[in-house]
Amino acid sequence: MKKFLFLVIFAISTSYCFSQTGEFYNLYFEGNSLLVKGQFDKSIEKYNQALKIFDAAYVYYNRGNAYYGKKDYVNAVNDYNKAIKMNERYAEAYCQRGLIKLVTGDKTACDDIKKAAKFDLDDAKEAVKKNCK
Repeated sequence: MKKFLFLVIFAISTSYCFSQTGEFYNLYFEGNSLLVKGQFDKSIEKYNQALKIFDAAYVYYNRGNAYYGKKDYVNAVNDYNKAIKMNERYAEAYCQRGLIKLVTGDKTACDDIKKAAKFDLDDAKEAVKKNCK
């Protein structure tokens, strides 16, 4: 009886975990699809829903890109900061944050872009050549 009860609990908890994962990825990929289409507000909604299920640096990064697309630089930088805090080697987040800093006139922009280039991000290497002499 104990084995049966254990198996039932294990099966229920396993299916619950997988359904959460599936729901998370569905929301995340829906957000990505909307982002590519330029539907920034809708993509932000999907990323917000995904983040309620699972806290992931790449979701903050993509939500930051959606804010960037809206020219909401404050929220974009906040999301890039969260992504970097979760993964301090997140080259793309450093690069995007640096590009916003360029647009807003922040003198530390090249610090971020150069850091991304050190992580071997080709886009950052190009941005360094173009903007950070």
